[in-house]
Amino acid sequence: MKIGLSLDEMAMGGGPKFMLDLGRRLVAAGHAVTVLAEGAGAWEPLVAANGLAVYHPPPHPWATFRQRARSMAGDWNRASFDAIVVNASHLNRLAMCALHFVDVRTPVMLVLHGDWESLYSLAEQHRPVWNCAVGVGPKVHAAAAARFPGKPVFCIQNGVALPSEAQLRARRDAGAPLRLLFVGRLVDSHKGVFRLATILAACRRRGLDVRLTVVGEGPDGPPLVERFAAEGVADLVEMAGGLEPDEIPAAMRAHHVFLFPTNTEGMPLVVLEAQANGCVPVATRLAGITEAAIEDGVTGRLVEPGNVEEFAAQVGAMADPVAWRSHSRAAAERARRLHALSTMGDRYAGLLAELAQGRYPLDAPFRDSRELAPMPFTSEDHLPPLVLRTVPPPVLRALIRARRRLGGAVSS
Repeated sequence: MKIGLSLDEMAMGGGPKFMLDLGRRLVAAGHAVTVLAEGAGAWEPLVAANGLAVYHPPPHPWATFRQRARSMAGDWNRASFDAIVVNASHLNRLAMCALHFVDVRTPVMLVLHGDWESLYSLAEQHRPVWNCAVGVGPKVHAAAAARFPGKPVFCIQNGVALPSEAQLRARRDAGAPLRLLFVGRLVDSHKGVFRLATILAACRRRGLDVRLTVVGEGPDGPPLVERFAAEGVADLVEMAGGLEPDEIPAAMRAHHVFLFPTNTEGMPLVVLEAQANGCVPVATRLAGITEAAIEDGVTGRLVEPGNVEEFAAQVGAMADPVAWRSHSRAAAERARRLHALSTMGDRYAGLLAELAQGRYPLDAPFRDSRELAPMPFTSEDHLPPLVLRTVPPPVLRALIRARRRLGGAVSS
Protein backbone atom coordinates (compact mmCIF):
# COMPACT_ATOMS: atom_id res chain seq x y z
CA MET A 1 0.00 0.00 0.00
CA LYS A 2 0.93 3.65 -0.45
CA ILE A 3 0.31 5.42 2.85
CA GLY A 4 0.53 9.06 3.96
CA LEU A 5 1.20 9.98 7.60
CA SER A 6 0.14 13.55 8.39
CA LEU A 7 1.37 15.70 11.30
CA ASP A 8 2.50 19.29 11.79
CA GLU A 9 6.27 18.63 12.00
CA MET A 10 8.84 15.99 12.96
CA ALA A 11 9.91 17.58 16.25
CA MET A 12 10.48 16.03 19.66
CA GLY A 13 7.21 14.74 21.08
CA GLY A 14 4.89 11.78 21.44
CA GLY A 15 2.98 12.40 18.20
CA PRO A 16 6.08 12.55 15.97
CA LYS A 17 7.57 9.56 17.83
CA PHE A 18 4.39 7.59 17.17
CA MET A 19 4.40 8.52 13.47
CA LEU A 20 8.08 7.65 13.08
CA ASP A 21 7.65 4.27 14.77
CA LEU A 22 4.50 3.47 12.80
CA GLY A 23 6.22 4.48 9.56
CA ARG A 24 9.18 2.23 10.36
CA ARG A 25 6.90 -0.76 10.92
CA LEU A 26 4.90 -0.13 7.75
CA VAL A 27 8.08 0.24 5.66
CA ALA A 28 9.44 -2.98 7.17
CA ALA A 29 6.21 -4.69 6.08
CA GLY A 30 6.79 -3.56 2.49
CA HIS A 31 4.57 -0.49 2.28
CA ALA A 32 5.54 2.86 0.74
CA VAL A 33 5.19 5.56 3.39
CA THR A 34 5.35 9.34 3.07
CA VAL A 35 5.41 11.69 6.04
CA LEU A 36 3.14 14.65 5.24
CA ALA A 37 4.42 17.50 7.40
CA GLU A 38 3.57 21.18 7.15
CA GLY A 39 6.98 22.17 8.51
CA ALA A 40 10.41 20.65 9.05
CA GLY A 41 11.50 19.66 12.53
CA ALA A 42 14.60 18.54 14.40
CA TRP A 43 13.78 14.87 13.82
CA GLU A 44 13.26 15.19 10.07
CA PRO A 45 16.65 13.62 9.14
CA LEU A 46 15.39 10.42 10.76
CA VAL A 47 12.56 10.17 8.24
CA ALA A 48 14.76 9.42 5.23
CA ALA A 49 17.18 7.42 7.39
CA ASN A 50 14.33 5.00 8.15
CA GLY A 51 13.15 4.60 4.57
CA LEU A 52 10.26 7.06 4.62
CA ALA A 53 9.65 9.77 2.06
CA VAL A 54 8.67 13.27 3.14
CA TYR A 55 6.35 15.92 1.72
CA HIS A 56 6.18 19.61 2.65
CA PRO A 57 3.65 21.93 1.01
CA PRO A 58 5.43 24.41 -1.26
CA PRO A 59 5.51 27.98 0.04
CA HIS A 60 2.68 30.21 -1.14
CA PRO A 61 3.40 33.59 0.47
CA TRP A 62 0.39 35.26 -1.08
CA ALA A 63 -2.10 32.42 -0.65
CA THR A 64 -4.85 32.47 1.96
CA PHE A 65 -5.05 29.66 4.51
CA ARG A 66 -7.98 28.18 2.60
CA GLN A 67 -6.07 28.26 -0.66
CA ARG A 68 -3.08 26.58 1.01
CA ALA A 69 -5.34 23.82 2.36
CA ARG A 70 -6.82 23.20 -1.10
CA SER A 71 -3.35 23.21 -2.68
CA MET A 72 -2.08 20.69 -0.13
CA ALA A 73 -5.05 18.43 -0.77
CA GLY A 74 -4.39 18.65 -4.50
CA ASP A 75 -0.84 17.42 -3.94
CA TRP A 76 -2.12 14.54 -1.83
CA ASN A 77 -4.71 13.63 -4.46
CA ARG A 78 -2.06 13.53 -7.18
CA ALA A 79 0.02 11.20 -4.98
CA SER A 80 -2.87 8.67 -5.06
CA PHE A 81 -2.46 7.35 -1.50
CA ASP A 82 -4.29 4.16 -0.60
CA ALA A 83 -4.94 5.72 2.83
CA ILE A 84 -3.94 8.74 4.88
CA VAL A 85 -3.35 8.64 8.63
CA VAL A 86 -3.83 12.02 10.30
CA ASN A 87 -2.62 13.03 13.74
CA ALA A 88 -5.61 14.91 15.17
CA SER A 89 -4.19 18.13 16.58
CA HIS A 90 -4.84 21.84 16.52
CA LEU A 91 -1.19 22.20 15.52
CA ASN A 92 -2.04 20.13 12.43
CA ARG A 93 -4.94 22.38 11.43
CA LEU A 94 -3.80 22.95 7.83
CA ALA A 95 -3.92 19.22 7.17
CA MET A 96 -7.21 18.78 9.01
CA CYS A 97 -8.76 21.47 6.81
CA ALA A 98 -7.14 20.01 3.68
CA LEU A 99 -9.10 16.79 4.28
CA HIS A 100 -12.23 18.61 3.08
CA PHE A 101 -10.72 18.69 -0.43
CA VAL A 102 -9.27 15.16 -0.49
CA ASP A 103 -10.71 12.77 -3.09
CA VAL A 104 -13.35 10.51 -1.54
CA ARG A 105 -11.53 7.50 -3.01
CA THR A 106 -8.74 8.10 -0.47
CA PRO A 107 -9.81 6.92 2.99
CA VAL A 108 -8.70 8.86 6.06
CA MET A 109 -7.87 7.48 9.51
CA LEU A 110 -7.87 9.97 12.40
CA VAL A 111 -5.62 9.13 15.37
CA LEU A 112 -6.62 10.55 18.75
CA HIS A 113 -3.65 10.77 21.13
CA GLY A 114 -5.18 12.69 24.03
CA ASP A 115 -8.14 12.68 26.36
CA TRP A 116 -9.28 16.28 26.32
CA GLU A 117 -12.43 18.01 25.15
CA SER A 118 -10.73 20.28 22.62
CA LEU A 119 -9.42 17.23 20.76
CA TYR A 120 -12.81 15.54 20.61
CA SER A 121 -14.33 18.85 19.45
CA LEU A 122 -11.74 19.04 16.69
CA ALA A 123 -12.62 15.52 15.55
CA GLU A 124 -16.31 16.50 15.69
CA GLN A 125 -15.72 19.54 13.49
CA HIS A 126 -14.19 17.34 10.78
CA ARG A 127 -16.39 14.30 11.39
CA PRO A 128 -17.89 14.12 7.85
CA VAL A 129 -14.46 13.78 6.18
CA TRP A 130 -12.73 10.99 8.15
CA ASN A 131 -13.58 7.34 7.59
CA CYS A 132 -12.54 5.91 10.93
CA ALA A 133 -10.78 6.95 14.13
CA VAL A 134 -8.34 5.25 16.47
CA GLY A 135 -8.05 5.94 20.19
CA VAL A 136 -4.58 5.08 21.47
CA GLY A 137 -5.82 3.92 24.88
CA PRO A 138 -8.98 2.51 26.48
CA LYS A 139 -10.28 5.80 27.86
CA VAL A 140 -9.72 7.74 24.64
CA HIS A 141 -11.39 4.95 22.68
CA ALA A 142 -14.40 4.82 24.99
CA ALA A 143 -14.84 8.60 24.95
CA ALA A 144 -14.53 8.81 21.16
CA ALA A 145 -16.91 5.88 20.58
CA ALA A 146 -19.50 7.58 22.79
CA ARG A 147 -18.95 10.93 21.08
CA PHE A 148 -19.22 9.56 17.53
CA PRO A 149 -21.95 6.89 17.47
CA GLY A 150 -22.25 5.29 14.08
CA LYS A 151 -18.65 6.10 13.12
CA PRO A 152 -16.03 3.31 13.19
CA VAL A 153 -13.80 3.95 16.22
CA PHE A 154 -11.10 1.45 17.18
CA CYS A 155 -8.70 1.02 20.08
CA ILE A 156 -5.08 0.31 19.15
CA GLN A 157 -2.87 0.78 22.18
CA ASN A 158 0.49 2.38 21.59
CA GLY A 159 3.50 0.14 21.17
CA VAL A 160 7.21 0.70 21.63
CA ALA A 161 10.44 -0.79 20.34
CA LEU A 162 11.71 -3.42 22.78
CA PRO A 163 15.32 -3.63 23.98
CA SER A 164 17.26 -6.84 23.57
CA GLU A 165 17.79 -9.15 26.52
CA ALA A 166 21.46 -8.18 26.47
CA GLN A 167 20.58 -4.49 26.71
CA LEU A 168 18.31 -5.15 29.69
CA ARG A 169 20.98 -7.21 31.44
CA ALA A 170 23.47 -4.37 30.95
CA ARG A 171 21.16 -1.65 32.31
CA ARG A 172 22.07 0.25 35.51
CA ASP A 173 21.34 -1.83 38.62
CA ALA A 174 19.90 -0.59 41.90
CA GLY A 175 22.16 1.66 43.90
CA ALA A 176 22.75 5.18 45.18
CA PRO A 177 22.12 7.78 44.10
CA LEU A 178 18.65 6.92 42.86
CA ARG A 179 18.60 8.31 39.34
CA LEU A 180 15.34 9.92 38.24
CA LEU A 181 14.43 10.76 34.65
CA PHE A 182 11.83 12.95 33.00
CA VAL A 183 11.35 12.86 29.22
CA GLY A 184 8.83 15.08 27.47
CA ARG A 185 7.81 18.45 26.16
CA LEU A 186 8.48 21.13 28.76
CA VAL A 187 4.94 22.49 28.94
CA ASP A 188 3.57 22.66 32.48
CA SER A 189 -0.12 22.88 31.52
CA HIS A 190 0.17 19.47 29.87
CA LYS A 191 3.08 17.66 31.50
CA GLY A 192 3.05 19.21 34.99
CA VAL A 193 6.79 19.87 34.76
CA PHE A 194 6.84 22.57 37.46
CA ARG A 195 6.05 19.82 39.99
CA LEU A 196 9.44 18.29 39.25
CA ALA A 197 11.04 21.03 41.35
CA THR A 198 8.71 20.60 44.33
CA ILE A 199 8.93 16.79 44.19
CA LEU A 200 12.71 17.00 44.20
CA ALA A 201 12.59 19.37 47.16
CA ALA A 202 10.31 16.94 49.01
CA CYS A 203 12.78 14.14 48.28
CA ARG A 204 15.59 16.22 49.78
CA ARG A 205 13.55 16.91 52.92
CA ARG A 206 13.11 13.15 53.31
CA GLY A 207 16.85 12.64 53.07
CA LEU A 208 16.64 10.72 49.79
CA ASP A 209 19.82 10.52 47.72
CA VAL A 210 18.44 11.32 44.28
CA ARG A 211 19.52 12.98 41.01
CA LEU A 212 17.17 14.11 38.23
CA THR A 213 17.83 14.30 34.49
CA VAL A 214 15.35 16.34 32.45
CA VAL A 215 15.22 15.44 28.74
CA GLY A 216 13.12 17.73 26.59
CA GLU A 217 12.58 21.22 25.29
CA GLY A 218 9.71 23.65 25.39
CA PRO A 219 8.50 27.08 26.44
CA ASP A 220 8.52 26.25 30.15
CA GLY A 221 12.18 25.16 30.17
CA PRO A 222 13.62 28.49 31.46
CA PRO A 223 11.01 28.96 34.22
CA LEU A 224 11.54 25.33 35.25
CA VAL A 225 15.25 26.02 35.75
CA GLU A 226 14.30 29.03 37.89
CA ARG A 227 12.02 26.86 40.00
CA PHE A 228 14.76 24.31 40.62
CA ALA A 229 16.93 27.17 41.89
CA ALA A 230 14.13 28.62 44.02
CA GLU A 231 13.52 25.22 45.65
CA GLY A 232 17.23 24.83 46.38
CA VAL A 233 17.62 21.66 44.30
CA ALA A 234 19.45 22.94 41.20
CA ASP A 235 22.52 20.94 42.27
CA LEU A 236 20.51 17.72 41.87
CA VAL A 237 19.39 18.43 38.27
CA GLU A 238 20.86 17.96 34.82
CA MET A 239 18.98 19.71 32.00
CA ALA A 240 19.91 17.46 29.08
CA GLY A 241 17.91 19.21 26.36
CA GLY A 242 16.42 17.27 23.49
CA LEU A 243 17.64 13.82 22.48
CA GLU A 244 17.18 11.86 19.28
CA PRO A 245 14.42 9.24 19.68
CA ASP A 246 16.91 6.38 19.38
CA GLU A 247 18.96 7.86 22.25
CA ILE A 248 16.10 7.89 24.73
CA PRO A 249 15.93 4.12 25.48
CA ALA A 250 19.60 4.13 26.51
CA ALA A 251 18.91 7.09 28.81
CA MET A 252 16.07 5.12 30.38
CA ARG A 253 18.31 2.13 30.99
CA ALA A 254 20.79 4.47 32.71
CA HIS A 255 18.13 5.65 35.21
CA HIS A 256 16.09 3.91 37.89
CA VAL A 257 12.82 5.86 38.08
CA PHE A 258 10.79 7.63 35.42
CA LEU A 259 9.20 10.64 37.14
CA PHE A 260 6.02 11.70 35.34
CA PRO A 261 3.77 14.22 37.17
CA THR A 262 1.65 14.79 34.06
CA ASN A 263 -1.77 16.46 33.91
CA THR A 264 -3.30 14.81 30.85
CA GLU A 265 -2.40 12.09 28.35
CA GLY A 266 -3.90 9.57 25.93
CA MET A 267 -1.72 6.47 26.22
CA PRO A 268 1.73 7.90 27.01
CA LEU A 269 4.34 6.35 24.75
CA VAL A 270 7.12 7.53 27.01
CA VAL A 271 5.73 5.61 30.01
CA LEU A 272 5.50 2.42 27.94
CA GLU A 273 9.04 2.96 26.67
CA ALA A 274 10.34 3.53 30.21
CA GLN A 275 8.81 0.27 31.38
CA ALA A 276 10.16 -1.62 28.38
CA ASN A 277 13.64 -0.49 29.41
CA GLY A 278 13.21 -1.31 33.09
CA CYS A 279 12.91 2.32 34.24
CA VAL A 280 10.16 2.21 36.87
CA PRO A 281 7.48 4.90 36.39
CA VAL A 282 6.17 7.00 39.27
CA ALA A 283 3.34 8.83 37.55
CA THR A 284 0.09 10.72 38.00
CA ARG A 285 -2.93 8.45 38.32
CA LEU A 286 -5.20 9.11 35.32
CA ALA A 287 -8.21 6.82 35.07
CA GLY A 288 -8.12 4.65 31.96
CA ILE A 289 -4.79 6.21 30.89
CA THR A 290 -1.81 5.76 33.21
CA GLU A 291 -3.96 3.21 35.08
CA ALA A 292 -4.02 1.21 31.84
CA ALA A 293 -0.32 1.75 31.12
CA ILE A 294 1.03 0.97 34.61
CA GLU A 295 0.13 -1.88 36.97
CA ASP A 296 0.22 0.03 40.25
CA GLY A 297 2.49 -1.57 42.82
CA VAL A 298 3.80 -4.09 40.28
CA THR A 299 5.33 -2.28 37.29
CA GLY A 300 5.30 1.22 38.76
CA ARG A 301 3.60 3.54 41.23
CA LEU A 302 0.60 5.82 40.67
CA VAL A 303 0.01 9.02 42.61
CA GLU A 304 -3.11 11.16 42.86
CA PRO A 305 -2.82 14.32 40.71
CA GLY A 306 -0.69 17.05 42.28
CA ASN A 307 0.20 15.15 45.48
CA VAL A 308 3.86 16.17 45.72
CA GLU A 309 4.53 14.49 49.07
CA GLU A 310 3.14 11.19 47.82
CA PHE A 311 5.31 11.45 44.70
CA ALA A 312 8.33 11.80 46.98
CA ALA A 313 7.19 8.87 49.13
CA GLN A 314 6.82 6.59 46.10
CA VAL A 315 10.22 7.67 44.79
CA GLY A 316 11.58 6.76 48.23
CA ALA A 317 10.00 3.31 48.00
CA MET A 318 12.10 2.68 44.90
CA ALA A 319 15.28 3.34 46.89
CA ASP A 320 14.83 -0.19 48.26
CA PRO A 321 16.91 -2.36 45.86
CA VAL A 322 14.62 -5.39 46.26
CA ALA A 323 11.48 -3.38 45.48
CA TRP A 324 13.10 -1.56 42.56
CA ARG A 325 14.42 -4.77 40.95
CA SER A 326 11.00 -6.43 41.26
CA HIS A 327 9.24 -3.47 39.64
CA SER A 328 11.90 -3.11 36.93
CA ARG A 329 11.65 -6.76 35.87
CA ALA A 330 7.85 -6.72 35.92
CA ALA A 331 7.71 -3.48 33.92
CA ALA A 332 9.94 -4.83 31.15
CA GLU A 333 7.98 -8.09 31.00
CA ARG A 334 4.61 -6.31 30.80
CA ALA A 335 5.78 -4.04 28.00
CA ARG A 336 7.06 -7.05 26.07
CA ARG A 337 3.76 -8.85 26.54
CA LEU A 338 1.31 -6.01 25.87
CA HIS A 339 3.01 -3.11 24.09
CA ALA A 340 5.38 -4.42 21.45
CA LEU A 341 5.75 -2.07 18.49
CA SER A 342 5.37 -5.02 16.13
CA THR A 343 1.89 -5.75 17.54
CA MET A 344 0.81 -2.12 17.18
CA GLY A 345 2.19 -1.93 13.63
CA ASP A 346 0.39 -5.11 12.58
CA ARG A 347 -2.92 -3.81 13.90
CA TYR A 348 -2.58 -0.51 12.05
CA ALA A 349 -1.52 -2.31 8.86
CA GLY A 350 -4.60 -4.53 9.08
CA LEU A 351 -6.94 -1.59 9.60
CA LEU A 352 -5.31 0.36 6.77
CA ALA A 353 -5.81 -2.62 4.45
CA GLU A 354 -9.50 -2.69 5.36
CA LEU A 355 -9.76 1.02 4.65
CA ALA A 356 -8.06 0.62 1.29
CA GLN A 357 -10.57 -2.10 0.43
CA GLY A 358 -13.48 0.25 1.10
CA ARG A 359 -14.62 -1.26 4.41
CA TYR A 360 -15.48 2.03 6.13
CA PRO A 361 -17.06 4.45 3.64
CA LEU A 362 -17.98 8.00 4.51
CA ASP A 363 -21.56 8.75 5.49
CA ALA A 364 -23.93 9.90 2.76
CA PRO A 365 -23.86 12.42 1.13
CA PHE A 366 -20.17 13.02 1.87
CA ARG A 367 -19.14 9.78 0.17
CA ASP A 368 -19.87 11.57 -3.11
CA SER A 369 -17.66 14.55 -2.24
CA ARG A 370 -15.97 15.68 0.97
CA GLU A 371 -16.59 19.27 -0.18
CA LEU A 372 -20.29 18.77 0.68
CA ALA A 373 -19.31 18.87 4.35
CA PRO A 374 -19.50 22.19 6.23
CA MET A 375 -16.24 23.99 5.62
CA PRO A 376 -14.15 24.66 8.75
CA PHE A 377 -12.71 28.01 7.70
CA THR A 378 -12.84 31.28 9.60
CA SER A 379 -13.10 34.72 8.01
CA GLU A 380 -9.37 35.22 8.58
CA ASP A 381 -8.70 32.05 6.58
CA HIS A 382 -9.90 33.84 3.45
CA LEU A 383 -7.45 36.73 3.79
CA PRO A 384 -3.85 36.79 2.47
CA PRO A 385 -1.03 36.62 5.05
CA LEU A 386 0.17 40.09 4.11
CA VAL A 387 -3.20 41.54 5.04
CA LEU A 388 -3.28 39.65 8.34
CA ARG A 389 0.22 40.87 9.22
CA THR A 390 -0.01 44.50 8.18
CA VAL A 391 -3.61 45.74 8.37
CA PRO A 392 -4.46 47.33 11.74
CA PRO A 393 -6.89 45.17 13.77
CA PRO A 394 -9.80 47.67 13.63
CA VAL A 395 -9.55 47.84 9.83
CA LEU A 396 -9.22 44.06 9.65
CA ARG A 397 -12.37 43.60 11.71
CA ALA A 398 -14.20 46.00 9.40
CA LEU A 399 -13.06 44.00 6.35
CA ILE A 400 -14.31 40.80 7.95
CA ARG A 401 -17.68 42.37 8.79
CA ALA A 402 -17.99 43.64 5.22
CA ARG A 403 -17.20 40.21 3.84
CA ARG A 404 -19.88 38.67 6.05
CA ARG A 405 -22.45 41.21 4.85
CA LEU A 406 -21.63 40.29 1.27
CA GLY A 407 -22.31 36.64 2.01
CA GLY A 408 -18.73 35.45 2.49
CA ALA A 409 -18.38 34.07 -1.01
CA VAL A 410 -14.79 33.77 -2.15
CA SER A 411 -13.04 31.88 -4.85
CA SER A 412 -10.69 29.05 -3.91
